[in-house]
Amino acid sequence: MTLNSLAKGIATVAGVAAVAAAVTAGLTSASEGVTVSSASSAAWQVQPVAFGVPMPLDPAADLPTADQLYGVLNGLADPGVPFRAKSYLVEGGIGLIEGRTADALMRNAVAKGQVPLTFEVGGITPAGASTATASVTASGPGMATQTQSITFVDQGGWKLSRSSASQVLQLFSA
Repeated sequence: MTLNSLAKGIATVAGVAAVAAAVTAGLTSASEGVTVSSASSAAWQVQPVAFGVPMPLDPAADLPTADQLYGVLNGLADPGVPFRAKSYLVEGGIGLIEGRTADALMRNAVAKGQVPLTFEVGGITPAGASTATASVTASGPGMATQTQSITFVDQGGWKLSRSSASQVLQLFSA
């Protein structure tokens, strides 16, 4: 190590010590976009200030694929599976009374020849934390084609939101 390097190192340490002493003494500096202010008994805050610098964007939302949403919708619309066994497809599950009501609606739809339903999924967009909406068009034999905005939630896998599950069930009562 040369004498010149040693001198530069000592000067750097002295500069850092001087800045620390100025901060604890309560001086305020507004240099290089950083404001240092004094507070009571040597507690201080550094507040970064940025001008003309773009802020980083939020990370891309984790959206479901159309295939994932088809799986949820087709699973719910399967007439061969009782609704109590479909609890994993609906936010908060399906209760006993809800399951019986949904099963009755499904039996009625089968009797009317309205099933099987087919779905078209598009326009998947984020709707909040672990939530997405999609435009879902449902059609089936003996029923008019209907398009609705359906909400899905990610709870260890994509599921229909409770309110959207009610919307889908109404398709069977048409």
